Amino acid sequence: MPTYEYKCLECEHVFEEFHSANETREECPRCGGRLRRLFHPVGVIFKGSGFYTTDYKKSSDNGGEKALTPGKLEEGFEMMKDDLRERREKEKKEKQEEKASSHSSSQS
Repeated sequence: MPTYEYKCLECEHVFEEFHSANETREECPRCGGRLRRLFHPVGVIFKGSGFYTTDYKKSSDNGGEKALTPGKLEEGFEMMKDDLRERREKEKKEKQEEKASSHSSSQS
């Protein structure tokens, strides 16, 4: 069963409680006041592949590329923005042409 930490909103008493995930504590054991469950960051240890050092950084001892730099990232973002802008302009032009052709065919 997990350990939960609670804090009383009235007397500010902080305590831990062991119970299942679908249970909850409602009253402070000291004063009977309302409680709030406290949350804390979880300690995470990154092991194995799939993280920054293995995904983005190439080792230089095997003749690989240099690490991904902020400049390269910015360059990549700019290329993506340009591509997106071009696709939007193309779609807009196609819609205008489609609208113009449907307009001209309805007048005939």
